[in-house]
Amino acid sequence: GVGKTTLVKLVYENSEVKKHFMFCAWIVLTQYFKTGDLLKDIVQQLYHVLREPSPEGIDTMSDHELRVEINKFLQQRRYLIVLDDVWNNDAWNTFKHAFPNNKEGSRILLTTRRSEVAKNASIESPDKVYALNPLSSEEAWTLFCRKTFRSNSCPPHLENVSQQILGRCEGLPLAL
Repeated sequence: GVGKTTLVKLVYENSEVKKHFMFCAWIVLTQYFKTGDLLKDIVQQLYHVLREPSPEGIDTMSDHELRVEINKFLQQRRYLIVLDDVWNNDAWNTFKHAFPNNKEGSRILLTTRRSEVAKNASIESPDKVYALNPLSSEEAWTLFCRKTFRSNSCPPHLENVSQQILGRCEGLPLAL
């Protein structure tokens, strides 16, 4: 609700970003995901960029073979991979070896609700963890009024109920 996915989506869909990276893939890791399905999805997204069919036998490949295929495909290429909503370290560990550290300027963007996952995923670059916090009371009020009343002010007769709604949203932009 603080806007992690929204922020990363703005970066991912930016035309300058798209030009900078040869290959991009967006993967959503729900709390209960199937590793093989997501690895196949990554392979398919990467080959789609080349307008080529996915490799023969992709449906029968093991998780390890799929990781090797992804790693081999990305080895000499600049890529951007988004792993959205990573719930735990096991989820990150499942995918991290598929992506080579190839010195081509590639990036992996990861969103998570858990700071320990962010720390684990960024061991090589701890300064690259960005924590998003709820909006301040003033920022939340401004956003609420702009979205609800299409202005920066609230009609006086609705201020009490508006403040109650604002309190329940706890500064989360998505809730507002």
